[in-house]
Amino acid sequence: MGTRGTKRMIGSYESEDRVERTGGVAEVLRRCVFCGEYKELVEHYAKNGTDKHGEVVYRKDCKVCYNLRRGENLHKRSFSGFLGGQRRRGEGHPELTHQEWKECLIFFGGECAYCGCTTRRGSRLTKDHLTPSSYGGRTVQANIVPACATCNSSKGAEDFKEWMMKQPTFSQERLNRIFRWRTVITAAEGGE
Repeated sequence: MGTRGTKRMIGSYESEDRVERTGGVAEVLRRCVFCGEYKELVEHYAKNGTDKHGEVVYRKDCKVCYNLRRGENLHKRSFSGFLGGQRRRGEGHPELTHQEWKECLIFFGGECAYCGCTTRRGSRLTKDHLTPSSYGGRTVQANIVPACATCNSSKGAEDFKEWMMKQPTFSQERLNRIFRWRTVITAAEGGE
């Protein structure tokens, strides 16, 4: 299982550049190998140095994905603590890997899946079970989404759809994104 997660973190998309013309101005867009979105080159970090033609070389992953992956790597120890907590609460073998958690963060763009907020310095997104552990929800990639501490503690053991629709920050787009996440991951795992 860990190999699959690591292999997928190399990047699910091909990095390719395309030129778009708007108002007579040509703009180069690069596809991020992790999120798959086309973004301007300024949205990608430049690597040190230049290529053989003397031009600046840009990374294949966008700044958002790079920063999410880099920041989460710094907190790998706390991820182990999360898994230990799941075991203490009675889940025998949580199946979520650190790589899969990073994929989840990238899919949701580093935002809370429920309200869309991003974290501030010193705080991090928490791992929330869509189907609560108390109702048999397992710690697997398709059942985990990033949530800010406020949403995670407010939701508690409620059904995420019912809870989310009562919130003042409810967005059908974010709800659809959660369903899309479950569909994509379930399909990638072979339709478990």
